[in-house]
Amino acid sequence: MGEDQLELTTEQVATYLKKHPDFFISEPAVLDSLQLSTSPEGTISLAQRQLDRSVQKNEKLQTQLNSLLFNARKNNELQSRVHQLCLRLMDAKSLDELLPLLMNEFKREFEADEVTLRLFYNGDAKIELPKLADNIVQHHIDDEDFKVFDRILAKQQPVCGRLTQAQKNVLFADKAEQVQSVACLPLGHEPCAGLLAIASFNENRFHADMATDYLSFLGEITMRLLRPYHHELHGE
Repeated sequence: MGEDQLELTTEQVATYLKKHPDFFISEPAVLDSLQLSTSPEGTISLAQRQLDRSVQKNEKLQTQLNSLLFNARKNNELQSRVHQLCLRLMDAKSLDELLPLLMNEFKREFEADEVTLRLFYNGDAKIELPKLADNIVQHHIDDEDFKVFDRILAKQQPVCGRLTQAQKNVLFADKAEQVQSVACLPLGHEPCAGLLAIASFNENRFHADMATDYLSFLGEITMRLLRPYHHELHGE
């Protein structure tokens, strides 16, 4: 009966050691006698187990730190590239210079397979655009074909992922079947001056969960660069 009263549960031992973390300092002989099984082949001391756990925690923290540093470097590189891209676009002296530069720079920066720009206008007047195949097209603001983009334009922010077949047909014509993922950048708000679409033949290149901060910024920059031609673009 007396022996039963001396038995301690695992929880009681753990609680005691937590309340007295210096126990093994005052009782080093007890620490030396402790052995923890690691495998059928042998055992290790408590001190070694603690050291191993400390090493594992440090390795995990180092991995997290390396990831943060890697992402920071990537962000710095991206910021630098976006900055240089904006400077190159701002150097354009006319619409004839700006539009081809815009298309080429966005295609290069995003390693895109296709980049297309759709500009809206009011009334009957259109401006003369650089000859870039079908990549730059003007649409009347009330063009029925463009109604399929009403939801995207209403969001007034970049939308990434897959488009419907009807949307791809409007933007990419004979390349529509090859396009698998797209980043769409509405240009401006009310009224919207157009839509810039950056496309990839890889279905995973642009997806709904990707960050759009830089895309949004580039959309705003593009709109500001087009702003001097705003009245022309809308036939006013």
